[in-house]
Amino acid sequence: MRARVGQVASHVREKSCVWHGGLLSFIVSMNTPTARPYVESRPLTETEPGLSPPPPTASEPLLALTDVTLAYGERVLVRGLSFELRPAERLVVVGGNGSGKSSLFAVLAGLAEPAAGRVTRRVRTPGMQFQDGALWPHMSVARHLEFVDVRDDPAWRERLLEIFALGSLRDAKPERLSGGERLRLGLARALAGRPELVLLDEPLAHLDPASADTVRETLPLLLDELGAASITVTHDPDDVLLFGDRLLALTGRGSCWLGPARFALESPPTAGLAAFAGRGALLEGVADEHGSASLGLGLVLRDCEPSRPVQAYLDAASVRFTESEGPRVLAAVFVAPDRRGGSWLRIGGRLVRSEDTHGGLRAGETLNVQIVGAPRRLAREDAP
Repeated sequence: MRARVGQVASHVREKSCVWHGGLLSFIVSMNTPTARPYVESRPLTETEPGLSPPPPTASEPLLALTDVTLAYGERVLVRGLSFELRPAERLVVVGGNGSGKSSLFAVLAGLAEPAAGRVTRRVRTPGMQFQDGALWPHMSVARHLEFVDVRDDPAWRERLLEIFALGSLRDAKPERLSGGERLRLGLARALAGRPELVLLDEPLAHLDPASADTVRETLPLLLDELGAASITVTHDPDDVLLFGDRLLALTGRGSCWLGPARFALESPPTAGLAAFAGRGALLEGVADEHGSASLGLGLVLRDCEPSRPVQAYLDAASVRFTESEGPRVLAAVFVAPDRRGGSWLRIGGRLVRSEDTHGGLRAGETLNVQIVGAPRRLAREDAP
């Protein structure tokens, strides 16, 4: 069995290195602001070369990164990243294009080495789903699952084929599959070996809405059933809490933020996370020599560092529709309903979200809104 596992790992690595190199060639610079690194780790002893790692206990990490640096050429994408992932824990990774997500995914999968730092793995062959599939062109759908199912459990494989709507395609080769079908096969293959750790790269990309909803409902339940830890890369804030309790935000400028996922979405500490969460308005200004910064919308932040840029976050709950007039009442233009509920408005040239909604409003209509809460200052985004 160990020989077969090694064969699987070798096969995945051969195909996936092609995938990784192709993606990195398209990495571009990104402008998402940075935040200071959050460190949460302790060093682990590396497993001796050639030996399988011992099974982790409930308190031992499956994976640990210690002071890891990721680079693309001369450009440092991530610096000083440390964290541990224990059995059944869930981590979500977010960031814009060129932020280092692909580089981190390759390092986590064992397909590349970091520029500096240490990666300790107690799982030799995690289940892996790649955004472009990295499927084996000479294998049928069913054979993909059989090849990685080291326990040889036909009932489990049949169940995965049914869950991911691949039963009628069991004899098809990847060239006959659509983009969504290829992605679903990648997900099924990632789970077929009942891994302790699953790495998922945009698991809902390229799926039609109905298929995406099905995967949203079933994939977290399958991970729970397996008791598997997971690391999921996503661009969608609505999927963060489905796939993770912790969130790692990469910026591509060397620094990152790691912390509770719900806090990151509901009270984003940085401008980059505020923009990602999309649940409020990001306000900017420059403090005068007395430390006061005008943010627009009639809002002023005081006790700022004099003559420095200031960023603040105005929660959507602080912007309320009103029919009255008075202090903090502003004219707004209705832009569109928000898919999470609430409304997008334009106030004085700024795009602002409100939790309120009105079914009779049409794009371009005006209304009054009142600012009922104070903006919250964000961490400075000029960290190295």
